[in-house]
Amino acid sequence: MPKPGHKSVLLDLLPHALLTFRREPALAITVCYLLVAMAGIFYNFNFYERFGIPILTLSQISDFLVAGLQQPMALLLVLSTFPLCWAVDRLNTSRRRSRALRRDAMLRNEPDSLRRKIRLFLLGSPPRWFTGLAYLALVINYAWVFVHFYAKYEAGLVRDGNAPQVTIWLGGAAEPLAARAKTWTYLGAVSNYVFVFDNAAGRSVILPINNIARIEPAPALDSDPRATLAPIP
Repeated sequence: MPKPGHKSVLLDLLPHALLTFRREPALAITVCYLLVAMAGIFYNFNFYERFGIPILTLSQISDFLVAGLQQPMALLLVLSTFPLCWAVDRLNTSRRRSRALRRDAMLRNEPDSLRRKIRLFLLGSPPRWFTGLAYLALVINYAWVFVHFYAKYEAGLVRDGNAPQVTIWLGGAAEPLAARAKTWTYLGAVSNYVFVFDNAAGRSVILPINNIARIEPAPALDSDPRATLAPIP
């Protein structure tokens, strides 16, 4: 039977979590939903910040709850986190086992001395609770980096013109809203606002939904079909 120090930290945590989720299935669904929603919020903040839009102050609670559902990358992020944790845990378990074997060999073969005490100390593994916290920090950092680069990629598509182009009519106006680029690049929307970008002028515009009469796709749409942004709720 393996020594406690050789066991997987992740496997120590999983049985408790799985037992809780089995007893309370609704809790498992809630946790997964919250993870996806948080990924969506991280993405919105990173994406709209690149266009000078304070998305967090313009959003309502309902917008935060559906932020992850509007972005397929949020589900991809959550699903990719599990194999990452598994790989890191395998490496950590192997490292703990190797260090424990070296400590045992040193205790058997080397006489007691200050040098041996120092080496034994350096070969020690951190407490398992500390390793669990390190896993949590790793997941948070991975999520932030993942979202940061994905938002940067999507913002690059927008600036390159590979995003939905629209024409906007405001209420009571006979002509569409003027843009230096002739059409507006549609960025997304929340409950009360629509966000568009003038590529030629390099400026973003925040439009209250109540002031918009209609939004139509530009007739000559030459955009990357991969650039699917948030629809108007």
